[in-house]
Amino acid sequence: MTVRTVIAEVLEKRHKKVLILEHVHNGLAELEMQVDGLQQMAAEIEEDPEDVPQDIMGFASKISTPLSGLQEDVKHLNASMMNLTKRFSKETINIGVAGKARQGKSTLLQQISGLSNKEIPTSDELPCTGTKSQIYHSEDSPHAKIEFYSKEEFLKEILYDYFDRLNLPKPFSLKRFGDSLPELSNSRSNDRNLDKAVYEKLKFIHGAFSYFSDFLSKPPKLLELEVILDYVTQSEGRTHYLAVKTANIYTKFPNHDVTGLCLVDLPGLEAAQGHEQKLVSSLEHEVDSVIFVKSPDVLGTDWEQADYNVFDLIDNAVREVELANRLFIVLNEKNDGSNKKQVELLRAQPPETYSKPRILTANCSDAAEVEKKVFSVVLQHLEKNLESTDQQYLKALADKMVSISKTLALIFTPAAQSSFDTTNADLTRERRYRSLSDIFIRDLTTGLEKLVLEVQHELDISEEFTHKVEEICEAARQTAPIPSQEDLAEQYLEYSGWKGVVGEELNYLRAYLTEFLATQLDEYLQIKIDQTLRQVLERIFPKALQKMLPQQMDTHTDPRILILAFQDMLDKNEHPNIHKTFDYIGKFNFSYHSHFHYRVREEMGLLSTYSSESIDDIVPNDATRENFMEKAEEITRGLDSHYQQTIYQLRKKFSEKMQADPANAILALVEEVKDRLVRAKGIKEEWKSFLDPIREQLWEDELSRFNNEIALRKQWRNALDDAIKCAKQIQDEFPNAN
Repeated sequence: MTVRTVIAEVLEKRHKKVLILEHVHNGLAELEMQVDGLQQMAAEIEEDPEDVPQDIMGFASKISTPLSGLQEDVKHLNASMMNLTKRFSKETINIGVAGKARQGKSTLLQQISGLSNKEIPTSDELPCTGTKSQIYHSEDSPHAKIEFYSKEEFLKEILYDYFDRLNLPKPFSLKRFGDSLPELSNSRSNDRNLDKAVYEKLKFIHGAFSYFSDFLSKPPKLLELEVILDYVTQSEGRTHYLAVKTANIYTKFPNHDVTGLCLVDLPGLEAAQGHEQKLVSSLEHEVDSVIFVKSPDVLGTDWEQADYNVFDLIDNAVREVELANRLFIVLNEKNDGSNKKQVELLRAQPPETYSKPRILTANCSDAAEVEKKVFSVVLQHLEKNLESTDQQYLKALADKMVSISKTLALIFTPAAQSSFDTTNADLTRERRYRSLSDIFIRDLTTGLEKLVLEVQHELDISEEFTHKVEEICEAARQTAPIPSQEDLAEQYLEYSGWKGVVGEELNYLRAYLTEFLATQLDEYLQIKIDQTLRQVLERIFPKALQKMLPQQMDTHTDPRILILAFQDMLDKNEHPNIHKTFDYIGKFNFSYHSHFHYRVREEMGLLSTYSSESIDDIVPNDATRENFMEKAEEITRGLDSHYQQTIYQLRKKFSEKMQADPANAILALVEEVKDRLVRAKGIKEEWKSFLDPIREQLWEDELSRFNNEIALRKQWRNALDDAIKCAKQIQDEFPNAN
């Protein structure tokens, strides 16, 4: 099987897993949020433990530390899954080539790809390569596609790393970056020399910004290979490379058909760089294997700190895959063999890493050696191990998911989850509600019974009513509309006799007196009825129920408005008796015309004109046309006498026969309301039916503690259930390694 076939099969298998990987990645993102939410819930309880049940406090305290570790595990697994998804989504297998300047990295790339210094420059002086290059095997005509950073990418992914590393205030825009550069503080003692070198690199970018900034956010540019040098190298004062995100080079490799393979030139390992994270990002989700080039120094050599830094970068990028399966160290022998001894020394004493990478030796400037000792070896390794490495990677991630699920199970045991069952809290709240509703009905019953007793024993208004009648009658007496002598005389001439005049005036007096009594008594009676209704409503509307009334309403509001408002809260079908009772209360009427008018009319005989007795009694027998002026005064006195005697009779009848009527009517009203609202059959069930749906508003303070506890237990139970279900679903859907 050829390398091309192996690459094609591996890519096909990878692509088939992408959708599943994306789904698992989304599930892990959800699990990450759920675990984060649980940790926040635990922290909130620790910060504010008031009114939190002891079992929940104990559980929150116990899981705080394990949750923190679990959160990190999920976060790291999700990051690995995202990187794996990106890796499996690629259309190529990528081999990264790394190494410090002047170690032979670019020379090695030339020998493998067949490119020259025009495309991959080399130098014995300062580093030449300025940007990441990706070299693809292609059967088409050689060409390059240059991808540029967007302005936002350059600002946030490149420049911000420099400013963060140097602890400098970050520019909010590229225009601001181009204006000025803040000075480097000399107060930082640790790594200040390295900081200085990084700052000088930032100064260089700042100084060159006007020369390359026009390329930012430009679309990709297709080039002939002959002109690519201007975009990938930093030699001879070139700066365009600073705007280049990736230089994609397409060329036919000289010795193998490796369609689907890409060589990734990884510059940026020099110490004084401000954006090493870009290299790490490439290692995490772009590069499948890495060739690290090192040229041992003839004057003496060893595995340096910088070498181990690179090994750690590669190892940490994909911890799930052993370095032995991903890293090849190429010891570059010089043409003259001057460092052969040092090469053998390093090969005999490999770096002390946890997993031993393969060490290859070759003269990187010799195409045949590179082909035989490096590239063919790497291709053979990929041919044999690429698929198994993918399987190893997937299995390692699957094992991490199993570990996360086990950790969840250890933290959220069935016993722990049972702590958040709301059954007991629900029962306790229900018992408290039943107690409150029973107290409501009991208070309503005793309140109305007490009101009946108060009306019987304390609301004795007979004397008050008699006094009020006396007051009204006295006012009626003093305001008697008796015509003057002159008015009567004129009327005599109009009617041509006294009988017509006296009959008309008696009618006026009778109508005036009845209207006066009705107006004054109705006003008094309405006040007494309203007072009684307020007393009734005060028993029915305790403070709890007053909350349910419309705003700006209380027991001082017009009682009939309160009655209508309460009726609106009732369901005629669910609460028929209560609704009818309030309808009865609202329509209750006790007035002059309903209770007194017909009996008052019985005492109006002296003002009646249905017979001639009163008229004959007032008109003198000796009245003639000649003496009508003299008799007018006598008739005035007669009218006033009949009017005053009528008022006297009314006073007497009110005091003897009608003084107890208002009190009796009020008592009857109260007793009727009491019987209907608390003594009728099934009325308690109606009240409970009314109270049940509004219990939370009625007894907010009394039930809030139970509601808060139940809500807290439900919140924890749901959060735990969601996390466990989410983890199980992820584990079930996790792609297999095959």
